[in-house]
Amino acid sequence: MIIDINTYIGHWPFRQITNNTPEGLVNLMDKAGVDKACVSNINAIFYRNVQDGNEELAQQINSCQQFGERLIPFAIINPAYPGWEKDFSNCIDDLGMKGLELYPAYHQYKLTSSRSVELLNMAAEKNIPVHLPCAIENMRQRHWLDTKEDLTGDNVAQVLPLCPKTDFIITNGPSTAIASQLMSLTQGRQGKIYYDFSRIGLLNSNFEKFVIAVGADNVVFGSVMPMQYIETQFAKLHYSKLSNEEKEKIMYKNLKDLLKL
Repeated sequence: MIIDINTYIGHWPFRQITNNTPEGLVNLMDKAGVDKACVSNINAIFYRNVQDGNEELAQQINSCQQFGERLIPFAIINPAYPGWEKDFSNCIDDLGMKGLELYPAYHQYKLTSSRSVELLNMAAEKNIPVHLPCAIENMRQRHWLDTKEDLTGDNVAQVLPLCPKTDFIITNGPSTAIASQLMSLTQGRQGKIYYDFSRIGLLNSNFEKFVIAVGADNVVFGSVMPMQYIETQFAKLHYSKLSNEEKEKIMYKNLKDLLKL
């Protein structure tokens, strides 16, 4: 079984993307052997009111039984926009979304702002994880109108003490460096920190060294489909010397437990 933490539907404004509908994403999942995927709507990042994008996501997933069985919706909330509390409650309580996803670089707020911290603690109270993608596209590939900022280890380190019960999933960034930076802050913390390995290199056993450093219990599978190719993630698992138990934790068990699937 494979559960993917990081996929998208919706229109990416800076280059043409295919398979960016629920049907297209599920087709990619079928080809790759992915059973379930956490998904958010790119449109929500760029709409002035992110909630319009969340409602689009819910409507599309609910339009087909297969989508509902395979796709796990995550809500994108902008705590700098009026009414975010109502949007959050609507997404979790009414639309049944399983996680929260934040884009402070795109929505131009700090993770440590009072509203952001309030939102992060609300997520902990609802017992849902917070997904923090460090980026969507690599800095070297970005359109000149795209954001010039990535989420950094410093950003996360500053907010962790302010929401000690919140579970975080950090993806699509320099996971090895961020995990090393956060190690002392995560020990003994009630909320857990998970990392994907989408930006970790295939050569020199970098992936294995990363898993050994953070523990297989704290690593999840993320592809960034349809923005990125999934095959490189499988290659890292295939060529690693991790045990089958460790691979199973990474591929699905950690997310299955976290999301209570």
